[in-house]
Amino acid sequence: VSKALAILSGDDAHDLFTRTFNPALVQRESTVRSQHREAASNVLAVAAEKLHSPRLATLAYQVKWDAFTRVKKAIDDMIAQLTAEKEAEIKHKDFCVDEFN
Repeated sequence: VSKALAILSGDDAHDLFTRTFNPALVQRESTVRSQHREAASNVLAVAAEKLHSPRLATLAYQVKWDAFTRVKKAIDDMIAQLTAEKEAEIKHKDFCVDEFN
């Protein structure tokens, strides 16, 4: 263990790490993800405004400020809720049609 520590903490290892590790690339990746998140948020915000949808506006806010894992969950929850509403509307329509006839 002490031999490994000596190798890893030596000048050669430090020089190799300095030459191969570029922190600018890490920041660049983070910036690219942030730009993608901002673009997705803008698309959702425009759609929310066009459709007058507070749900989409909330989702746009979450995309902009939260991690994508929470956004994916919010999308899944919204899909489940919309599916339930769709089924309820179909039942209501069928009831109305039956009562009309």
